[in-house]
Amino acid sequence: MTLMKPNLRLSIICHVIVVAVVLGAMMPVLPVLAAPTITASPSSGACGTKVMLTGTSFYSYIGDELSVFLNDIEIRNSGITVSAAGALQATFIIPVYTSPGGYVISIRLGQNTIVAQCLFTVSAPKIVLDKWEGIVGTEIKVSCRGFTAEKEVTIQYYSGDSAIITDKKITNNSGECTDEFEIPASPAGANKIVAYNARNERAEVDFIVIPSVTINPAIGAVGDLVTIIGTGFAPVGEAGVSLYGRKVAYAQIYKMGSFCATFYVPAIKAGNYTIQIEDPQKNMKWIDFTVDARITLDKTAGEVDTTLKVEGTGFEADDLVSIQYDLQEIARVVTDDIGAFSYSFDVPVSTAGLHIIIADDGFNIRQATFTMESEAPLTPKTSFPKNNAKVESMVSLDWESVYDPSQPLTYTLQIARTSDFSHLVLEKTGLTESRYTLSEAEALMPNRKFTSYYWRVRATDGASNVGDWSEATTFRVNPTTTLPVWAKYLIGTVGVLIIILAIYRVRKAAYVVSKDKAKS
Repeated sequence: MTLMKPNLRLSIICHVIVVAVVLGAMMPVLPVLAAPTITASPSSGACGTKVMLTGTSFYSYIGDELSVFLNDIEIRNSGITVSAAGALQATFIIPVYTSPGGYVISIRLGQNTIVAQCLFTVSAPKIVLDKWEGIVGTEIKVSCRGFTAEKEVTIQYYSGDSAIITDKKITNNSGECTDEFEIPASPAGANKIVAYNARNERAEVDFIVIPSVTINPAIGAVGDLVTIIGTGFAPVGEAGVSLYGRKVAYAQIYKMGSFCATFYVPAIKAGNYTIQIEDPQKNMKWIDFTVDARITLDKTAGEVDTTLKVEGTGFEADDLVSIQYDLQEIARVVTDDIGAFSYSFDVPVSTAGLHIIIADDGFNIRQATFTMESEAPLTPKTSFPKNNAKVESMVSLDWESVYDPSQPLTYTLQIARTSDFSHLVLEKTGLTESRYTLSEAEALMPNRKFTSYYWRVRATDGASNVGDWSEATTFRVNPTTTLPVWAKYLIGTVGVLIIILAIYRVRKAAYVVSKDKAKS
């Protein structure tokens, strides 16, 4: 065998490489085909969920008979179509009674050749809450998932063995539905929420009920009635209510963990306190309460001189409190060691209507109202002079006394020349007796023919309530030899003027005579 020389072999290899490169450059460029892919929408759902498959790069399978498989089970009548652009579309429904878990969706050519595949999760029935604990009355949203699509689901809230709430919802095409409700009265701890359907698909979760309390009022004074309402407590026994270290109330807890307790605020100092509520299973809640200063009156209405008792609580302990009536101080009292006091006084003369009683310790200022009576006194009846009587100029007038609870009672007297009392001759106010005699200075002029005087009287009580005028009574004043003072003064004045005039005329006449003699 003849061996080639090394240089000859190298030359042959180089020529082969050159020829290959030239031939490669001369061949047309062929496209590289991508592998087919599919996606599922949705990618998870319950039995009965309608799934849409979309695929790309199915150029090589245009016109071929393809099938959809869920794991190794063929989904018939899935309606596969491959477009001229190599796109694939198919829809199918997750079969009923498919067990929850992960599945492979595949597109196959025949029974065994897998062209493309993707994953799908069959959801198990499940309940999801937006809140997992709360007090009675909490609004929650219940989301049910993994139930057969487009079927009715019953949602129930249980307290013990009793379903308190029952709602019905229809799932969507993915097997989901939602419900919203308020947590009803139910005992403390875990209370079940259950969802189920006619296919025996079922899910349940626990909602934890937390005890809660409300108080009304949140601010009060000694003696006030306070109401505490509790929910979400243990459904047995009694709830105890404690204030300032002492039990102030017990209340029976009903089956659903609710109770209502009431108590009167005991005699304690003013301030901020914490009320403790506890049930037999040691569920505890605390709520703030403020004891405030206050005054009370034993009477809210009355007349002048009514004895009024003022009691105060919640003021500064062992301190002075100023008691005022319409801003006028009437007393200062000292509180006891828990800030309480009591003081009585007679209501002073004051007008009808509301009046303010104030208690002020320099820090706490509290007030109450007292209503002075507003009933007018009775109308007096005139006694003397009688109607059309003839009297002397300094007449004595008399009328019947009237009584009124608001003392002192006073009278107003009027005398006029006209029946409408538009031209008063005399008016006297603040008369304390039911009679009055005109003084010499007030003496009346005698009446002219066909004229009379008119007089009337009315009463005013200590609360400034003014009664009605009595009926007007007429009388006449006869001429009298005894002149009133004003008449005497008038006559005296006129006499003096006459004397002065006479003297003037005598002197003037004497002056004229002397002047005539001087001329002669």
